[in-house]
Amino acid sequence: MVSATTKIYLIALHTSLAGMLWGLDTGSIGPITQMEQFASSIGHLSSGVLGIYVACILLSASFSSLCSGYVADLLSRKYGILTGGIVVLLGTIISASAKTFPVLVCARLITGIGQGQSISVVTIYLCEISPQEIRGTVATMLQLLITIGIALGYFVAYGSSRIEGSLAWRIPFILEASMAAILVSGMAFMPYSPRWLVERGRINEARAVLQKLRASSELVEEELCLIKGSLEEQSREHASYREIFQKRYVRRSVLGVFLMAFQMLCGIDAVLYYAPILFTQAGFSSTRAAFLASGISGIINLIFTIPAQLWVDKWGRRFPLIGGGIAIATCFMAIGALYATYGGKANGEVYLSGKGPQWAVIILIYMFVASFSWSWAVVIKIYACEIIPTRLRAKACAIQQLSNWLVNFVVALTAPLFLRASPSGPYFFFGSATLFTTVVCHFFMPETKGKSLEEIEDLFEMTPRAIGHSVSA
Repeated sequence: MVSATTKIYLIALHTSLAGMLWGLDTGSIGPITQMEQFASSIGHLSSGVLGIYVACILLSASFSSLCSGYVADLLSRKYGILTGGIVVLLGTIISASAKTFPVLVCARLITGIGQGQSISVVTIYLCEISPQEIRGTVATMLQLLITIGIALGYFVAYGSSRIEGSLAWRIPFILEASMAAILVSGMAFMPYSPRWLVERGRINEARAVLQKLRASSELVEEELCLIKGSLEEQSREHASYREIFQKRYVRRSVLGVFLMAFQMLCGIDAVLYYAPILFTQAGFSSTRAAFLASGISGIINLIFTIPAQLWVDKWGRRFPLIGGGIAIATCFMAIGALYATYGGKANGEVYLSGKGPQWAVIILIYMFVASFSWSWAVVIKIYACEIIPTRLRAKACAIQQLSNWLVNFVVALTAPLFLRASPSGPYFFFGSATLFTTVVCHFFMPETKGKSLEEIEDLFEMTPRAIGHSVSA
């Protein structure tokens, strides 16, 4: 008989296929646009047009993520993920069959609508179905599947680049469509969030779900009482976006939005989207070598996500954010210093002189990816979600994800131009933003490890002095 904990992990694995879809796109879109077969059938893309094409998915995702709060509250968390998966399936099918660049752009915008919807809801869903002792581990399943998708996307694109004709760049989109179909087909069988059911007054259904997902009936009744008590303390009116930033909730709301926005200003997607450009500037001369180096970064991303998956509930939230932030910033500051000392521009292209500095930059890029993978990649989404009260969680997380997508859009849009305009500037900029975020985490972020979602609500109801004591502890 399957244990309750195993059921939760299986549910997390399936719903996190939404993350794998995002990872497949992230890992493959850069190599796809660098393929000769893509240029032959669609046309060569300038740096500006390339940025627009890569980033447009983030623009549509940002707007759909804002609407995801309404969908998750109205239809339920599981149907929020399901509807997003259907839209992703439609978008990837159009991408795989597109014959002109305008159609590809439209397809990418459609895909972004589905991605913004599904990913915004997955973390909420996983946090709400999980017991507190494994909540971090379960919620990190999304990031684990994202990293698997990134690595898989790199190598699928690398392998398909050897195929003649347009099928070379269509295969990654076909794979994405297949994964979207699997996600959609299974979501109808997933349970509802028990907290969503309680909020809708469907107590018996919530009890039935918890009985399947908890080890004992005593824990079920205790958790039900906590959920009902928490919701009764809050207003019975429907949650609104305005309420999220009222005095009672503004501290945690602003902190969540800040963390989700500045997560993207560490530069991770500039590396993941445009890895072939970074590795070419760092000394890899052939396109295939740059593709392969990009794939290695995808593997490192996956490998270093696993420790966080295993130990996030032991590490807590503050250590990965502060320690990881210091490591991330150090890597980029060092790369910036190397480019400032040994780099330059010739014929409009950035270069780096000397085998030693070139290999140092490559190693530091890998170290940067590893540092991000075990820390910020995993913890920020969990923390930003779990500090929000149940009744406001869907809408607050929608705003958080909106800030994440919008900043990511700006980074993805400008990164090709930034990387080719200044040898060291991008690295110093991203490193400085990371250091600033780390300082904010040190002073304003209370620890939530080992606390139930309802206990976390009480933590943020403390006086500022009490919260400061919790932070220092």
